[in-house]
Amino acid sequence: MNTKPVNWWEESYELEHLKIKDVVYTIRYIVSLQQSYKYRKPTKFAGGKWSPRAKELYEALDSGDKKIADKELVHLYEDMPIDQWGNSIEVKEELECPRCGYKMVEKDGKYGLFYSCSQFPGCWGILPHPDNPEPDFKEKPQPIHKEDMVLTEYVAYTLKRNYKSVKSGTPSEHELWFGEDGPYKLRTRGSNHHLYLGDKCSFDYKVDWRGDSMINRKTLQAWDKKGKEIPKGERRGTWGRQRP
Repeated sequence: MNTKPVNWWEESYELEHLKIKDVVYTIRYIVSLQQSYKYRKPTKFAGGKWSPRAKELYEALDSGDKKIADKELVHLYEDMPIDQWGNSIEVKEELECPRCGYKMVEKDGKYGLFYSCSQFPGCWGILPHPDNPEPDFKEKPQPIHKEDMVLTEYVAYTLKRNYKSVKSGTPSEHELWFGEDGPYKLRTRGSNHHLYLGDKCSFDYKVDWRGDSMINRKTLQAWDKKGKEIPKGERRGTWGRQRP
């Protein structure tokens, strides 16, 4: 017995029409996701990575719909990829990351040119550059010890670049001067001072790759004018005023 309704072909047509509309919407959504991903993470996009949601939707399409999606996506790869600062991203199509398989990009670091994985920092794969096959890696600088340093100036910023106040847990760098010797930088949190002017200090420091003298907080010791050692938990001073 035929159980199909009289207008079964009309229902079939409507279902097929809804399916086509759904596929068109899905392809447009995939394109919009990829456009957003290209803007937010241009280096990863240039290296061949997809937006996770766009990849999931693309894999759910059949072969015919994938060809349509590929035609809609091709314009995203035509122009030269650039990063957030307007610099071009040099993608090496012939090179694949030895760790994850994505494309490599050319970078210029403190030891010269090299190839880095486009998915950095998610992947730390690197390859040597033909113009810099053997980088001259310098040995890490050894700490330098200082003793009997009398603090003469202490700078801690209370405002960030966006003019918002520095909270107690905000990572910051304080600048310390000991007469003409300085500035030394103390990496800490917040804007509260750790020392008073006139305190005598002993510490180790290293010169980092920027040329800044960075104090190791673990080695920092301080004594007040009377020669009494200041416990670390009590190193909270006033804004540039002498100890009373």
